[in-house]
Amino acid sequence: MKELDKWAERIYSESDFGKSIATTMSGIVGLTVYLSKEDWVISAFALIISFPIFRLVASSLNQRYERKRRKNAESKENRAKFNRLSEDEKQVIESFVKAGGSVLTWTQVNNENISSSGVESLIQRGLVWASVTADGMTETFALDSDIFDIGYEEFSTNSFG
Repeated sequence: MKELDKWAERIYSESDFGKSIATTMSGIVGLTVYLSKEDWVISAFALIISFPIFRLVASSLNQRYERKRRKNAESKENRAKFNRLSEDEKQVIESFVKAGGSVLTWTQVNNENISSSGVESLIQRGLVWASVTADGMTETFALDSDIFDIGYEEFSTNSFG
């Protein structure tokens, strides 16, 4: 009886979503088989065989749900960051969008009519940083790709799309 108590305590203290669902579902399968066949051996085999299948399915669905939830939270956070930007900062982002990518060379920045304080402010926020092109010769400004995507949504439909 003590072993059964330990087993029950372990099952009910489980924090793994896949195991919890699998335990419940395989228990239902085992009980259903027992009630229909009245054979505890077949019931036990049904429970043991169904457990890993339910665990894989439940864990997979839970991971997918968690990824989607995390992605939505990140998206909301990035949207909130974008909405808190000043007009000068948004003008800088619009310049990136108009140029067609999340990287601008120093020449492009100097030729655009954008505020240098907007560029500096975005650098301080960690949304723009100095970079170098793949050839190692040209210095560039790189914009956070998530913020670029939001800027693309905002400015490509409103300005030139």
